[in-house]
Amino acid sequence: MKKILFLFLFVSTTVFAQTEHGLLVGGGVGFPMQDSRKSDWNTSNLGYNHDLKGNGMIGYRVRFLPERKSFFDLDATIGFQGMSTYQYSPFFEGDGDGNYGGGKDGKSFTDFIMPISVAASWNYRLTDKFHFGLGVAPTLYVQPQAVFDLSIMAKAGYRLSKHCELGLSYQYGCLNTLKHFNDGPALGRRGHLSDLMLSVYIPFVIK
Repeated sequence: MKKILFLFLFVSTTVFAQTEHGLLVGGGVGFPMQDSRKSDWNTSNLGYNHDLKGNGMIGYRVRFLPERKSFFDLDATIGFQGMSTYQYSPFFEGDGDGNYGGGKDGKSFTDFIMPISVAASWNYRLTDKFHFGLGVAPTLYVQPQAVFDLSIMAKAGYRLSKHCELGLSYQYGCLNTLKHFNDGPALGRRGHLSDLMLSVYIPFVIK
């Protein structure tokens, strides 16, 4: 038992000794991958057009084995984003003479979206400065409703200096998140959330 404990402490100390960590900030745009119409036609015949506005995030990154060819990133972030939605009736009404006009007038409203996520990624260096990575990002949306999502992501990074790295990442939410944002006037939405993010990583501790 003592040998196992000693081995665990040795491995943990070795791994954490080869880490760097620092501030992570970013901004980007979102893409709602939605079903534009609701699926429950028994309540009301409505369609939805969604427009995710610019988003931002701030967080902290821990990078394991940063000096090796392949390394791991663990990012804890909180984000903020606005989504405008236009609700309308997608059907047309006839006047009896073969002429058709639009349905009911639509209305617009805006949601404030706040995701909290912990993203884990495996990365591989293509050159000394450039790397590519794949990972997953379990996400809890705390606004406008408490909803869990699981995102997959691809990312690329370029190291400008020892204290600055630029990154570009794309995340796709695998779960039908929009159906949980259906309280109030948004009843009937369905779909997934995704985003493209440009980030800046500023290491404080470099090993």
